[in-house]
Amino acid sequence: MERRDVSSWNAVLAGLVELGRHGEAFELFGEMRADGVRADGFSLSALLAAAGEGFGLPEGEAVHALSLKSGLETDLSVGNALIGFYAEHGCSVEDVVSVFQGMPVKDVISWTGLLNAYMEFGLVDMALDVFDRMPQRNFITYNAVLTGFCQNKEGVRVTFAKKAGLRGLRLFRQMVEDGLEISDVTVTGALNACAIAADRKMSEQVHAFVIKCGCGSTPWIDAALIDMCIKCGRSGDAHLLFEQWRHQESFHIAWNSLLLASVRDGEYEKALSTFLQMFRSSGVGFIDEFMLTAALGVCGALGFAELGKQMHSFSAKSGLLDACGVGNAIISMYGKCGELDDAVSFFERMTCRDLVSWNAMITAHLLHGQGEEILDIWGQMERLGMRPDSITFLLVISSCSHTSSDSTDQCRELFVSMSSKYGIEPAMEHYAAFVNVLGCWGHFDEAEQLIGGMPFKPGALVWRSLLDSCSKRSNTTVRRWAMKHLLALEPQDPSTYVLASNLFSESARWHSSENTRLEMREKGMRKIPARSWTFHDNVVHSFFARDRSHPQSRDIFAGLDVLILECIKAGYEPDTTFVLHDVEEYQKRHFLMYHSAKLAAMYGLLTARPGRTVRVVKNIRMCGDCHSFLEHASAATGKVLSVRDSSGFHVFRGGRCSCRE
Repeated sequence: MERRDVSSWNAVLAGLVELGRHGEAFELFGEMRADGVRADGFSLSALLAAAGEGFGLPEGEAVHALSLKSGLETDLSVGNALIGFYAEHGCSVEDVVSVFQGMPVKDVISWTGLLNAYMEFGLVDMALDVFDRMPQRNFITYNAVLTGFCQNKEGVRVTFAKKAGLRGLRLFRQMVEDGLEISDVTVTGALNACAIAADRKMSEQVHAFVIKCGCGSTPWIDAALIDMCIKCGRSGDAHLLFEQWRHQESFHIAWNSLLLASVRDGEYEKALSTFLQMFRSSGVGFIDEFMLTAALGVCGALGFAELGKQMHSFSAKSGLLDACGVGNAIISMYGKCGELDDAVSFFERMTCRDLVSWNAMITAHLLHGQGEEILDIWGQMERLGMRPDSITFLLVISSCSHTSSDSTDQCRELFVSMSSKYGIEPAMEHYAAFVNVLGCWGHFDEAEQLIGGMPFKPGALVWRSLLDSCSKRSNTTVRRWAMKHLLALEPQDPSTYVLASNLFSESARWHSSENTRLEMREKGMRKIPARSWTFHDNVVHSFFARDRSHPQSRDIFAGLDVLILECIKAGYEPDTTFVLHDVEEYQKRHFLMYHSAKLAAMYGLLTARPGRTVRVVKNIRMCGDCHSFLEHASAATGKVLSVRDSSGFHVFRGGRCSCRE
């Protein structure tokens, strides 16, 4: 073209952004300025889209600075683009508020963008305040609120989640009554809200509405229907929808729905079965980034290292390894499977690292009780200018109870810096973690002061953290005080009753212990049974205490009897203080012998190939006697035994454990 005006440049610029060629868009913008063409609002809006999709905060801030220099910050389209950019990439919601307040003219897009930002940062009440003050609303605004309700159910208590779901459903009903346009996004949001509320009757009504209005015609709506049915106790309807799936070109979405529903419900064995069934029926062609991430998460949750490594290999061959979400899932999987060296090696080779990558790396070290290493990683993050989030602080604060020497001073500095340096207000979880650190190092007076000075009422999580640290320091007085508060807060929680019963048993108050358990039974409460599992030939082999249901139980029990005798000869002494029942001593020893962790470890020893680590996962904390036995067993057999329980990893090698307890 002989004469290229700003419209010509903008057309090419928009095309490059549309094609995802974000680097070229920035290069073209540089040529445009070099050619003496003055950018307009459309140019900067397109450039902000390129920064948001292909780059990050520094590039977006550079475009913002350019808008201020050129006087285009008052342009409505630029202001709206800046609001959208900072809502997704900004460090705090104040970035968005600052842009919004500086706009001389605002439209419904501006207001909806501000509302979206508050939802993105989890400030639901402030988002609703914006919604109430909006001079004009459209169906996009309603969709933003509905989607926000669904997004903000994560990481909070179930009761709050259900409330968010019900609020979303009320909003959907209001949209229908007001005659607003009901889009696919609206319907998907309503189905998600219903799934969160877990209301069976409401789910049937929404399902009927979807059928009546003819909305169920896209893969995403049908997938949301499957998810809603599963969450609302309608598994039969969910599987019927799956069997009637009409979108053969996107059948993987249906599989994803079943898989993710099982993952979210914590039914990892069911999720694994779903994934393997999909793999056998459809092959690798249907595996996308989301399914692979979910499958890696399942491998990590179950401790299935072999399949996790196969998923890693597949991601490399299929080109999915470059996806940041997949890479983060690989780090998490290796960490949860006890392959810390592999997690570190992969992290160091990653081409795409974000904050989730760093958090996953810290979590992996935390599972292995490596507090000093975590503090080193924190130092690296600070030097690199990585901005932490609330999860980072929770992990790093927790690591201070896993250092080889008292690190409460450093923990105190971290806790204070959350709000003073990073503008992140400590939540209940952060206080609980700090209380646990103080208790672990014996600073119970300071822990009591911290609890008394909390800006909100201490929750059950805080008292459980204090109880846990009391056990490590054998502080009975503080433990009883914490137990009293916990019982008052969670009178209907079975685990609270179990804790109280155990506390009575440890004090030889057998009558009180039995009365507590009797009260549990009368209220219909059941404690979570201890369960341990291991893998052999890609099959999960589960065990409960004294469980003889396994096909090879005769070999397992016989082998365990022999191994226990060998360990006793080497100095192992069964610790009957971990049997919290008022029975004869010989009965206590019998109860100890066949705990689930011992049975799973024995099966692993019988089936493990030479040189392979025996891996066991337990759903609750391993008792002290099993810990002592496995130390002796690792020396007697010459095998490495890795056990992951609710507290983290215990790697037994040559008679010693990595946890140093």
